[in-house]
This record gives sequence, C-alpha cells and structure tokens, in this order.
Amino acid sequence: MRPAHPALFFALYLPFGAAGGYFSGALEYFYSQAGVSTAALGLVLTIALAPQVAKMLWAPLVDSMFTVTGWYLGGLAAIGASLVGASLLPVGPSSLTALTAFALAASVASTFCGMAAERLMAHATAPERRGRAGGWSQAGNLGGAGLGGGAGLWIAAHAHSLPLSGVIVAGACGVCAFALLFARQRTELVRHASYGATLLAIARECLAMCRSREGALTLLVFVLPLGAGGAAQLFAALAKEWRVTADLLAGVNWLVGLATAAAAIIGGYVSDRMDRRAAYVAFGVIGGLTAAAAALAPRTPDWFVAFVFAYSAALGLSYAAFSAATLEAIGTGAAATKYNLLAGVSNIPVWLMPAFDGWADARWGSGGLLWLELAVALAGAALYAIAVHASRRRLAPAPA
Repeated sequence: MRPAHPALFFALYLPFGAAGGYFSGALEYFYSQAGVSTAALGLVLTIALAPQVAKMLWAPLVDSMFTVTGWYLGGLAAIGASLVGASLLPVGPSSLTALTAFALAASVASTFCGMAAERLMAHATAPERRGRAGGWSQAGNLGGAGLGGGAGLWIAAHAHSLPLSGVIVAGACGVCAFALLFARQRTELVRHASYGATLLAIARECLAMCRSREGALTLLVFVLPLGAGGAAQLFAALAKEWRVTADLLAGVNWLVGLATAAAAIIGGYVSDRMDRRAAYVAFGVIGGLTAAAAALAPRTPDWFVAFVFAYSAALGLSYAAFSAATLEAIGTGAAATKYNLLAGVSNIPVWLMPAFDGWADARWGSGGLLWLELAVALAGAALYAIAVHASRRRLAPAPA
C-alpha cells in the first residue's frame, strides 16, 4: 500500500491539541469570570496534564493490542464526550470537581489518539518524508489548541452558549476521523505467547534503541536546553516591560499559534533535507539568537510583537525537527512506546527552562533572561557537537 501523505497527520493530531485547548482556553475563561480563582484553575490544569507526563506507562497497550483505528476512534469518542460533558456543567466553583474529572478524562483519551497517530505515522510514513510528517503533525497539534481555546471561546462568547461551543469543537474533532480512510493502517503489533513476554519484548526494543548510537544521540539532544521555549511561557509576564496592552496581548496569542503552526510545516520540509538532529540543534540556536535580538531591541509594543512572532516561529521549527528526529530514531515495531519515551525526555528542559528564565529575570532583569536563552542554546549545541565527534571516534576502526 502507498505511504500516508504527511498532511494527513495535521487532521489526526488536531483532536490531541483541541482537548487541552478547550479546557485551558474557553472553559478557563468562563470559570475565571464566574469567580473561580487562578490557583484553583491552575490545579485543574495541572491534574489534567499528569497523563501527558505518565503516558509512556500505557503506550505498550497501543503497540500490542487492537488496531490503530480502534484506539483512535475510542480516544476520539472519549474526547468528544468529555468536551460536551464539561460544557454542560453549571459554571462556578461548585463544578470544579466534575470539571477536573472531565479534564482528566479528555487528557487520558487524547494520549490514546496521539499514540495511535504516532504509531500510524511511524509505520505509514516513507523514510524520506518523516520530517514533513512531523511538521504537519505538530501543526495539527497547535491548530487543535487554537480550535479548542480560541474558536471555542469565540463561539461561546458570541452565541452566549458554552454547550454549543463544546458540541461544535467535539464535532470538529470527530470529522478528523475521516483522515483514517486515506492512511495505511496495516501496522504490525508486538505480540508473543504471553502478554508478559510481549511487554518484555517492548522493553528490550526500547533498550536497544537507547543503546544504539542514533538513539543515544537523540536522547542527548532532547535532554539539552534546545528548543525548550522557556521564554514563550513567560510572554504575559514580559509584556508589561514592553508596555503591551491586554487587547494587544490577546491578539499576540493568536499570532503565536499561527506562527508556530506555519513554521512547524516549514521545519518539517527543512528537516527532510538535512540531518534531523542537526536541524533540531540549529533551530534551537535560532530561537536563542531571536531572544538575544530582543534583548538588544527597544522596549516598545511593536518590537514585542516582532519578538513573539520570531521566537514562536523558531519554536515551530524545533517542534517539527523533534518529531522528525524521533521518527528516525524509533523506526517501526513498538513505535508508540518508543515515541513517548523520547517525548518524555524532551519535556525535561521544557519543564525546567521557565524556572531558570524566571531566576535570570529576578537576578538580571528581562535582558538577562533573554541572554540566558542564547547562552544555554549555544552550550547545548556545543555539547551535542562534542558528543557526535566523540561517538564517531569511538566507532572508528583501529589502525592496522
């Protein structure tokens, strides 16, 4: 059968982004307007994010049972039910427990949608198109977040109906299932005589990937502070120094989504034309250079918008290179487990960088924060270059 077209993964990943976007965008806004504290909403979202951290624990299920179609449709149905259920709750503090349950359910369901798409992407993408598939999938993830958060909020605000927005967003996610009709789905499951033996085989496959030169270098490049986007998580806090108004900041949030998604598609095509890990490193350095340029630029709203656009585009490039390098490292086999193992490692710098950036801002101001972004990117690139050189020397044949 013909390989799947990379653009299909835009649609297949869109519900993954929409599930989180609807809770952190539309629902968060209306609950905050109803008097629910930021701390309470933050706790809801933190609980909902927990499955995204632990999802590698159940990824072997997708590699060893049922079919890609079954996992994807099941996850999609659960996402839709969670979105509609959450939108029907009375908005206010009394609904926080139920809202948390729906948010957690949607998050768990989205992991199965994502894993099914990742397994399909690994098995159904031609090797020379892995970068493009990664770019389109990340664009779908980001576009889904915009659909759930931006479009969901707009519909609820203008139609004065939160349930209507939940139904429309859930329906839009459901339409994405039609992409399965155009994608090759004959993916080999990892199966042995007993399920214990199957899990052991999957673990051995992961270990073999990590012990290979390609797998070890991929793990290394993902744990380095490259493309982590620490400053992106602090845009709202930085905006006051650039004298950015609330209305302009809201518009900038739309700009972030568009810039990141478009750059992800471009980054995927670029990653197919060079070493994919090197592309990840290069894009991370571009992000650092963008931050350094912002440190030198005037503190005006116009320059803030330019910085956000450029930095977000650099992140989009990095997202695409991440997926491309991951697909190259995992091959086929237990693709969902291996993909999520690498994704978990890549989240380490994403988790740590905002704290380091905040420390730099407190010590040296926003300029120190922005220069730190460049410094860690250059340091990460240097460490990766040393590791590549050292591993080549270690594998070189001994002289006669």
